[in-house]
Amino acid sequence: MLKKRVVFLLFSFLIVVSFPVLAQQKEQRSYKKEKRIEKKSKTKTSRKFRKYKTKEEKFEAAKMYYSKGSYLTASQLLEEIYPLYLGTEKGDSILFLFASSYYRNADYLIAAFYFNDFLRKYPQSPRAEDAAFYRAKAYYLNSPDYNLDQTDTYLAKENLEMFANYYPKGEHIEEVNVMLDSVRNKLALKDFSIAMMYYRTKNYKSAQIAFQNLMKDYADSKYVEEALFIMMKNNYEYAMKSVEAKKLERFQMVIDVKNKLKAKYPTSPYLAEAEKISNEVEKRMAKLIAEKNN
Repeated sequence: MLKKRVVFLLFSFLIVVSFPVLAQQKEQRSYKKEKRIEKKSKTKTSRKFRKYKTKEEKFEAAKMYYSKGSYLTASQLLEEIYPLYLGTEKGDSILFLFASSYYRNADYLIAAFYFNDFLRKYPQSPRAEDAAFYRAKAYYLNSPDYNLDQTDTYLAKENLEMFANYYPKGEHIEEVNVMLDSVRNKLALKDFSIAMMYYRTKNYKSAQIAFQNLMKDYADSKYVEEALFIMMKNNYEYAMKSVEAKKLERFQMVIDVKNKLKAKYPTSPYLAEAEKISNEVEKRMAKLIAEKNN
């Protein structure tokens, strides 16, 4: 009985010891298999292009693939040869086609990078205007929904504005202006949603600053009218919860915002309620002033 128990314990020990080794061997086999697949894939791609012996043949093949809509294949070929053409007569043509291949393949950030590289290397090229346009549009198409990080949206705005300044009469200017309106609207919505979040959570001071920034940065946005009304309500609630020494000043801010709303949007549907709040504020201010003078 004791002998069986010793054998069982020894067997269990061997399993425990060997398990990590077996797991490691399995992981190594898996890694080697992935490497073989990766190597095979690279070899296959290399073989695909092996028939093109010279850079000129590869360039012609890249144009052929591009015309057929095989943009990824075109970009792979062009990646091999575009450094060889830098400083030559065909340099700008190849780099522009390289960037365009990524753009057509919807790899917008890479496309924007290479269009920017094109503009840096060939600022006097006849294709410079198109490169500036597609660089801006690439950032625009990569811009996410308003509630996500807006880094690419700001890049789109910056590049679209740059294009409009450099090429105010360019052939792409109408589309650029449409995209600019869309981008500004998205950023205004982002700012408006942030201001509303502060208001809903009763973070009145932060809401006030956020609404002011929205009106300063996007004065013509469609969100300004509602923002003025909500800002007025925000200031009213802020004043009501303030200490007595601050109330008069903060009630006056309510009146000031109401006057801006009325001046900018004289037929606003928010005016009726705004006037009602304003009348209430004026009564409270009169009472505070009377108490102060007594």
